[in-house]
Amino acid sequence: MNTTKPSSHQTTVNKIGGANMAQLDVVKKLVDTLEARQENIVLVVSAFEGVTNTLIAAMDELNGKDYTEEDIDRAFGKVWEKHEAMIVKFFKDKHVELAKDKYTAGFTILKQALMTHGRVSKSLMPAEGSFQIRDQVIGFGERMAGALLNEYLEQEGKNAHFIDNVVCDQDTLESGPVTDRSLHEAKKKGISQAIRAGADEARGNVIRILGGHVGGTPKGLIAHQSRGYSDIMAVDTALALTDMGESVKETRFWKDVDGVYTANPKDLDSKKNKPVLHRDVSSAEALENASAGSGLINVNALSLAGKHGLDLHIRNIKKFDPDFGTNITTGSVDTKYLFKTIVSNPHVDALTITLPEMADKDGFAAAIIGKFSDFEVNLDQICTEGTSMTFSIPLPSDKADQEACRERIRKVKENLKVIEVKGERFTVQDIEWDKEKFASVSVIGKELRDRCGILGSISTTFGAFGINVYTVSHGKKQTRITYLIDQKDRKKAVQLLHSVYVDNDSEVKEERLRRQDELEKGLTGTFNGGS
Repeated sequence: MNTTKPSSHQTTVNKIGGANMAQLDVVKKLVDTLEARQENIVLVVSAFEGVTNTLIAAMDELNGKDYTEEDIDRAFGKVWEKHEAMIVKFFKDKHVELAKDKYTAGFTILKQALMTHGRVSKSLMPAEGSFQIRDQVIGFGERMAGALLNEYLEQEGKNAHFIDNVVCDQDTLESGPVTDRSLHEAKKKGISQAIRAGADEARGNVIRILGGHVGGTPKGLIAHQSRGYSDIMAVDTALALTDMGESVKETRFWKDVDGVYTANPKDLDSKKNKPVLHRDVSSAEALENASAGSGLINVNALSLAGKHGLDLHIRNIKKFDPDFGTNITTGSVDTKYLFKTIVSNPHVDALTITLPEMADKDGFAAAIIGKFSDFEVNLDQICTEGTSMTFSIPLPSDKADQEACRERIRKVKENLKVIEVKGERFTVQDIEWDKEKFASVSVIGKELRDRCGILGSISTTFGAFGINVYTVSHGKKQTRITYLIDQKDRKKAVQLLHSVYVDNDSEVKEERLRRQDELEKGLTGTFNGGS
């Protein structure tokens, strides 16, 4: 079956996040804009704002219980309240009942699945055997968002079609070990199959809607791809449509910001700092931003797009301008600045492991890192100090995800009490776990290459203003420098870097020199008794 659209209308994939999905009228205005440009519109949507966390809480309420249907209704009561609020706010006339019917039908299926399964475990820390039901519960949010958006657009006179129940191609998953590559291929095939299955209903220039969730993965999407799975879904959809022969003009991520700035405006002083919007950044730099904690686009989505040469576009949904924002391109991008971005992550834990034998024996780093890998804990920085090693661990921004991540860290800590290296067992002297203490601040951009002295300059700037640095990393690629600092100093550090290296603020630079001179006097004075 040929699902290729007419050549006069090019396809665009448009990802809309949960916060913006809470404004269905704004989404409709965006659709108006895209239709006026004669685009074949594909929307990839997240659950309504707050729904995924509410589903997780409902799942956790049933944790370990021999629950009844009444227990399910009670646990998921707040999930209905969130959707009911959307229906009351945006729907009218017959569409009110039609929207309620869609929710009831979807929830009935979910309830039957829960009753059939019988028992569940905590949704972000599932026990073996509960992966699929956990995934079905969490995916319910995207399914309802897609279904209700479809109904709302129909109410507003649009021709829309929700492509429901996208499932990974099982033949692909069962052909070998589940890797990132095989999962991507299975998702692409599942998307293609679902689109083809609904092709008769989606003829012409219909608005096609897909939920950001794909079912059928062995351990569920969150375990495989984290909570940013809807971002990855947008990239997978663009690649699937391309494989099907459609001309995909752009893949856009509609946010409530214009794009990639020199720093997050929320971290800056609006009276002193002037953030610069980048028209273009390279996919490699965008990937570094994401791994440093920017949160604009999921790191795995950026990685997947880069591997397949797919340019992405960040646009502001409140401005309805598909051409204004930041383009993430597979090419190289130069600017006049010392670096492109300052990115901070306020959620960083650290484990410091002390063991005297580390001082003169090899193999400890590999053994310790292996424990982190065993429990799927991602590491950012590794600092070695002879008899100790410090590992910084970036946490997700969501509280529920942080809880799950810290549960894995706890298991790592328990398994690091005794370390085996080359057949010999060593008892760790001390393990220190710092929570809610640290933040990371990174400067990123290809412009850093061959900037002799930049590492020392930034470190000196921090020291002059009393910002203590615990660890610093600057690799051979020279495109990112990351500092681990006190969490309380995070915004101060970002504003200071922006003032000195982006705004070229003469007042701050003069203060820096004065403070630096005083600092130097204090430090060098230690060699002659402090005089």
